[in-house]
Amino acid sequence: MEVKTERRKHPRVDFVVQASFAAEGLERKDQRCENISMSGLLLRTEAPLPVGTRGRLLIVLVCGEERLEVRAECRVSRVMEDAGGKAYGMGLEYISLDPDSSIALYNVVRYQGGLDRPEGGS
Repeated sequence: MEVKTERRKHPRVDFVVQASFAAEGLERKDQRCENISMSGLLLRTEAPLPVGTRGRLLIVLVCGEERLEVRAECRVSRVMEDAGGKAYGMGLEYISLDPDSSIALYNVVRYQGGLDRPEGGS
């Protein structure tokens, strides 16, 4: 039995939100983010781009009247397939994040990971 070693630099947290990813020469597509970390995220798509493809990511977070945007330059790091070999998503690795996006992302990961919630809260 083969044991796979976790290679992620940062833990991922469940976080479902609309995101859009546009690779050079391709139309921007809205997709669903399934989980996120400080180093990457999983986008749900039945038509993933090839590993190594670079593009721009945009996630818009709306909290009350506050609107935050996470913008990043990313590359496709892996294509996710189910047991039958059907693609269902692609892992994106951040290449660069501007400072405001990095702070917004940090706060999302921290909150979703339960680090800023009251004890016993959800």
